[in-house]
Amino acid sequence: MFIKSRYRIMAILLSLLFVISGFALPQSHRVQIAIPSDPAETIDPHRATGALTFEILYNLYEALLEVNPAGELVPVLARSYTVSEDGREYRFFLKDNVVFHNGKAFSASDVVYSFQRILNPETGYPKASNYRVVESVSSEDDATVVFRLKQTYAPFLALVSKIYIVPEGATKEQLDSSAIGTGPFMLKEWLRDQYLHLIKNDRYHQEGLPYLDEAFFRIIPDENSRLIAIQSGIIDVIPKADASSLYEFERNPDYVILKAPMNLVQVLALNNQKPPFDRLEVRQALQYAIDRDLCIDLVAEGFAKPLYTHLPPEDYFYRDFSKRYPYDPNTAKELLKKAGYPNGCPFTIQIAQLYPFHIRTGEVIIQMLNEAGFKADLQIVEWSKWLSDVYGAREYEATVIGHVGEADPYLLLDRFYQNSNRNYMNVFIPEIDRLLDASLAVSDPEKRLPFIHNILEELVENAVAFWVMEPEEIVILSSKVSGWVIYPVYVDALKTVRKTN
Repeated sequence: MFIKSRYRIMAILLSLLFVISGFALPQSHRVQIAIPSDPAETIDPHRATGALTFEILYNLYEALLEVNPAGELVPVLARSYTVSEDGREYRFFLKDNVVFHNGKAFSASDVVYSFQRILNPETGYPKASNYRVVESVSSEDDATVVFRLKQTYAPFLALVSKIYIVPEGATKEQLDSSAIGTGPFMLKEWLRDQYLHLIKNDRYHQEGLPYLDEAFFRIIPDENSRLIAIQSGIIDVIPKADASSLYEFERNPDYVILKAPMNLVQVLALNNQKPPFDRLEVRQALQYAIDRDLCIDLVAEGFAKPLYTHLPPEDYFYRDFSKRYPYDPNTAKELLKKAGYPNGCPFTIQIAQLYPFHIRTGEVIIQMLNEAGFKADLQIVEWSKWLSDVYGAREYEATVIGHVGEADPYLLLDRFYQNSNRNYMNVFIPEIDRLLDASLAVSDPEKRLPFIHNILEELVENAVAFWVMEPEEIVILSSKVSGWVIYPVYVDALKTVRKTN
């Protein structure tokens, strides 16, 4: 397939060469990274929604804490923190000598402003409901921030790690298209649909970092064009490369391949309140109709793990439901007949054009579904339309999408609250609300485990979705690039990356 595509895309490649020929020669201080699309309409860290945007913003902004490559929460802008005995007060002690990209010294007032900003409904922070537990946030002095919570809240530290700190007074107009963070790189230029140009932050507070002087995130939508670009030396890194590309590079000493679990939940999401998936028997029939292992072989070239619930297998709270709905097309057909669909059950799977991997998953799944008595078809939609119609308005029947893993399971599961604005699957199960609330009051992981497992049980028993796989993250690098680390969260971390001539 790749060879057949070469001639078709030569015109694209030639155009690409003209656009970035000035940056094609490898230099030790500069790295070129290929990404499939431009970030969303804003790069405001408190308003952006797309995972790709945050892959880049990680290099420009920082939080009080972050998830390290081992999956642990560690201080970044904070030096340390304490928690009161009742679990309701968190005190963060801030680092000295941290400076924003605009030259302003970092202090406690910036932290207070950033959290007040995400709590303000006018900002439009998409996950503001997670932070309603914050009763107050205040500065005790320039180097100390105190959070007072309304109740014990187990995932609070994980929530803190998700809020990037902006300088006090920074406005929507400033942050929509420019970055004012404390990160290892600064945004020099964003030329829409072409590139984002990052340059080294010479005043970065972690001594000796970053190693690079500059980096370009190049927008190259076509997978084959990205592959030819790295083979031509125009691009140095393809993060989240397609598994089907590996055979071109695996035995070539000019390239390095990195692989690790992506910590992503790929799901065939169902609209539980819209026909035909408002019927439990139909949702259960779908569970029996799809062969996960074959899907992984055909779509991910085997580089993935099957999923059976809404947590990735690496999560401490994961529970194995692999025996619950074994692949059985005949059982699927019987359930469809019981549900009133003896001659086929029609529905449409809408998938965002931005994600070829999900599209291929949808294509394979549709063949299996139709062999098991469904009449499914596929509709490819623009990302903006997917966000507005599927995720926002919930006007869809089924979709394939990925949910990024979190530092705390609650942050993946809280979308299933009945009143959550992120409950795009329209799952309305009161018992899940009760279990989610109960899980918040228990900090000890062993004591929380039964609550999380019971939530997963409710989701699986009600067949609210079909969980497909956790793909491996695959990074293709020029052998001149070193220090690239795959994190268990969706980031392209550049601060430890080097490049040699």
